[in-house]
Amino acid sequence: MSFLIQDLLEALDRRAPFASAAVWDAVGLQVGGLRRPVNRAAVVHEVTSGAAQRLVAGGYDAAVTYHPLLFRPLSSVVDRPGPEGRVMTLAEAGVSVIAVHTSWDAAPGGCADALAAALGLEACGRFAELETGGEEGWLGRVGIFAGGADRLAAEVREKLGVIPRVAGLRGDSPAGRVAVLPGSGGSFVEEAAAAGADVYVTGDVSHHQVRLALDLGLAVIDPGHIPTERPGVRGLYDFTAGALAGAATVDDLSDPGDHPWEAV
Repeated sequence: MSFLIQDLLEALDRRAPFASAAVWDAVGLQVGGLRRPVNRAAVVHEVTSGAAQRLVAGGYDAAVTYHPLLFRPLSSVVDRPGPEGRVMTLAEAGVSVIAVHTSWDAAPGGCADALAAALGLEACGRFAELETGGEEGWLGRVGIFAGGADRLAAEVREKLGVIPRVAGLRGDSPAGRVAVLPGSGGSFVEEAAAAGADVYVTGDVSHHQVRLALDLGLAVIDPGHIPTERPGVRGLYDFTAGALAGAATVDDLSDPGDHPWEAV
């Protein structure tokens, strides 16, 4: 019996319930049909134009994407740059798209746990609770880093492959309690401080948000949005490959080159 899109959707929902996603999020099946068979699937970080081209050229039936392809309502699906054009391209090629996003952030072993593990945090708790569709969901983790602040910054550079922005970091002092939140976590500065963190590792921190962090005694390491999610997306590939083992080929198309920022 063929493995169907519905089977893949249900496997992802069991592993990281869509009801644990934020109420503002767009998760689940976004393009395609539940009864379509899956013979070749791919995991992508986000459905960029390059990823869409690779999916079509590779003859894929399904893409599991971390970032949603459709996040805001579309008024048209037409052949032009942007999500509306990518939806048209993928639908015409018969590529179904399933998005996970904050449901995968919150899941045990998902993006938040994977980022904490990549940086070697111990005894992790949770912070930044989501308003969800019913299931409990927490975006952030906070734990102990057994080393100095300079070593933590080095771990971020090595494990995430970027040179981060830093603020308030004293290299000769212990890092102590470290909060991590994958993606865009600037709006959770106060929650990270309330969780007792000494250092906050997240992406997309604005000027005013980092000023607030410093006022609260919280140092910040900002490696960028996509780099903080990469450990979790690797885990998403591992899960998808396991779920489809023996039924379909699964490729990792989460290209690091899709990161829009470049170091100079």
